[in-house]
Amino acid sequence: MLAIKYRKSFPKALCELSWPRSCYTANFGSAPLCKNLKMCFTKSSTATTFTRLYTSLSQSSMRPAKHSISNVNSQIKNKILSTGPISISEFMKYALTSPIGGYYTKDNVFGKQGDFITSPEISQMFGEVIGIWYIMQWQARGCPENVELIELGPGKGSLLGDILRISQRFHKFQESIKRVHFIEKSAVLRKTQAKTLLCDLSTDSSCILDKNNMDAPVSAKSGYGNIQVCWENNIDAVSINSNSMTMIMAHEFFDAIPIYRFELGDYGWSEVLIDVADESSHKTPLNNQSNSNPLGSYPLKDSLLNKPTYTSYTLADGKLKVKDSLNNFENHYNSSKQNNLEFKFVKTKRPTANSDAFLTNLEFDRKFETGSSIEISPESGYIAQKISEIVEKTNGAALIVDYGQNYPQATTFRGISKHKFVNPLINPGTIDLTADVDFAYLAKSVSKIANCFGPIEQGDFLHAMGIQDRLKQLLNKTKERNMQENLISSYKRLVDHEAMGKIYKFFAITPKSQINPPIPF
Repeated sequence: MLAIKYRKSFPKALCELSWPRSCYTANFGSAPLCKNLKMCFTKSSTATTFTRLYTSLSQSSMRPAKHSISNVNSQIKNKILSTGPISISEFMKYALTSPIGGYYTKDNVFGKQGDFITSPEISQMFGEVIGIWYIMQWQARGCPENVELIELGPGKGSLLGDILRISQRFHKFQESIKRVHFIEKSAVLRKTQAKTLLCDLSTDSSCILDKNNMDAPVSAKSGYGNIQVCWENNIDAVSINSNSMTMIMAHEFFDAIPIYRFELGDYGWSEVLIDVADESSHKTPLNNQSNSNPLGSYPLKDSLLNKPTYTSYTLADGKLKVKDSLNNFENHYNSSKQNNLEFKFVKTKRPTANSDAFLTNLEFDRKFETGSSIEISPESGYIAQKISEIVEKTNGAALIVDYGQNYPQATTFRGISKHKFVNPLINPGTIDLTADVDFAYLAKSVSKIANCFGPIEQGDFLHAMGIQDRLKQLLNKTKERNMQENLISSYKRLVDHEAMGKIYKFFAITPKSQINPPIPF
C-alpha cells in the first residue's frame, strides 16, 4: 500500500478543519475481514485535513441504487478501395464515432456487460475524492460565486454525477455551480448521462432536444440542485462565461483520441497505414510510389491537416527506442483470428504528408534510431490547448486522468473487447480502440498557455486526497460483510500498483498566475 506525506501548504479554509481520528474505529466481528482491514490501514492515512469534508460526505452515504459485421467495416473498406490506405487516425474515427455503426454510438459499452469498466464505475469513492479536489481549487480561489463544470467523454456520467451528489453536502459550492457541460456526440450516451444526473427529459419544460435526433438532449435541468446541463459535440462548441470559474475533467478521454504511427527509415519517417487485407482487391497508390518523389502519388487523406490550429510540437525525452516491424506488431494479438481479418497494417516506403506535417522538428531525428516507431496524436495536443485556454481565461482548473507515460510511445494502439486486449483491426465498430497517452506531449502542447503539473500515479493521488478516510467512513456505515468486502476490493483495484494505481496517471492544468503546484502534485 502506498501512503504519501504532505509537503505542501493547504488552503487556509481547509487547514482549520479537523475531526477526531477516534471516529475511525470499526468493529466488524469477522477475523478474516479484520485481517484484511488491518492490511489496508497498516500505514495510516495522512489526509487528516480532509476529514471534515468527508464527515459531510458520510451523511450522503452510498450512491442511490440503480433501479454482425458492422456498417463501419464497409465504410472503411469502400474508403480504402477508392483512395488507398488510410491513416490509423482516420481508421479510429470511423470505428469509434461514425454515426452509422461507430462503437460509441452503441449502448452498454461500459460496465461489466460491456467491454471495459472505468474507475467511476468501480467505486463512488473515486468521484468523491476528485470532487474534494475541485472543492479545494474553488476554496483556494476565494469561493467564486459562479462555477461551470466541463467533462470530456463522460461515459455514463457517473463521475460528474458523484461530484454533483457530494456537492449537496457543501451548499455554498453547490449554489455556485451554474452549468454543467458534457462533451459527447453519442445520442445513446447523452440519454444515459441525463438519467445519471437525474434529468427528467419527459417532464422538464426547459429541456431542449437535438432537432436532428429527438432522443438526444441538448439542454436539461439536473435533479442535483436544478443545475443546467448542456451537451456539446466538441470543446470548440462550449460557450463559457468569462466571469465563471471553469473546472474541467477528462477521464479516460485522451486514450481514445486518434493517433498516427510512424517509423524512422532510411528516407525519414514512414507512416504506418491501414489497407484491405485482400491484395487482389485493388492496387493502391502506396504500391505506385515514385522513388524520385518522397511522397509519391500518395494523396492527402486526413481532414485534420486542413485545420491550421493543429500544430506539431517537439516531444520531450525520446526515451523509448523500439525496433519493431509490422509483423511483430500484429503478433502481439491472438494469431488464431489473423486469417479472418479484412484489414492489415502497411508501411509507406517514404515520408507522407502526415509525417511531414507532424514530425517537423529535427529533434525527432536526433532522439530516435532507424527502425524506431512512434505514436503521435496532434488532436490530443489541440484539445489540451483548448482546455488550457479555458482554464487560463476563467482562472479555472483541469484534471486529465488516463493511462500512459511521460514520454512518446511506440506500439500501444490496441483493441478492447469483453475486458481483453484484441487486435485493433478486428470488426471495426464492434470493439473499443485505444492508445496510451503521451503526457510529455500534452505538457509541451499547453506550456505556453497555462501551467501543468504531473503526471503522478493514480494511487498516489487518491491516497494523498484521503481515499482511505472515505473508505473507513463507508465501512462504518454498513455491517454487511459482502458490502464491506466489495468496498475494500474496489479500493484496492483503484490504488494498487498491480491494478490501476500505477498505470493510470493524474495531470493538472492551472492558470499561469498559479505558480505553486496544486495539492497533491
